[in-house]
Amino acid sequence: MQKTALSRKEREKVKHREEILEVALSLFSRKGFYNVSMREIADGSEFAIGTLYKFFGNKDSLFESLLHHYGEKIVEEVSQILDGPGDEAQRLIALIRYQPHILEKYSEVMKVHSAVFGSRAVALSKIRDRSKVKEILMAKLIQLFERGIQKRLFRAVDPEITAKSVFSIIETIAFEMAGRFNQPRAEDLFQKVERLFIDGLLATHIRSPNMQNKKQGH
Repeated sequence: MQKTALSRKEREKVKHREEILEVALSLFSRKGFYNVSMREIADGSEFAIGTLYKFFGNKDSLFESLLHHYGEKIVEEVSQILDGPGDEAQRLIALIRYQPHILEKYSEVMKVHSAVFGSRAVALSKIRDRSKVKEILMAKLIQLFERGIQKRLFRAVDPEITAKSVFSIIETIAFEMAGRFNQPRAEDLFQKVERLFIDGLLATHIRSPNMQNKKQGH
């Protein structure tokens, strides 16, 4: 369905909202969610406090919007790989190899998310977007494995269990590195993840000599 073009005023509103979220993320990352006031966010984004409250009713609402905003960006980027060119095996490999970039790009989001969800001071039951992101990506992963199995690219594994395994290990590494991203370590970890899943999933007859050589080189 074609999206309706936004008016100039609506585009400005979206831009201002995103500017506020960027400032809020930076402050939350540096000072901690509970140590930042709405006044500081307003001052940092150079908006009047009244304007800030027109966009967000309170700090919890702002935080929920922040998760939604960046969650959508992550889903969009990952979907371009999962729905992109190449067969299912190639797209799985591309997804795993892209993870260090995702972790670096959204390291502040991971840090803030980890800090807030590690405590109980916020009514987390009201924040639904983290599970929504997971549901979307899980559905795409399951579909990828189902199609890969049908094409005999993958072994006859359980698609849902395999998708959960891939998602869980990516999520574990992401939150382990939240706030302390290290590029060489991230690349090393995801190389190991790639070998783990590719060695276990790819049907023997479709493994390329390049993959076999890469395995022997480690």
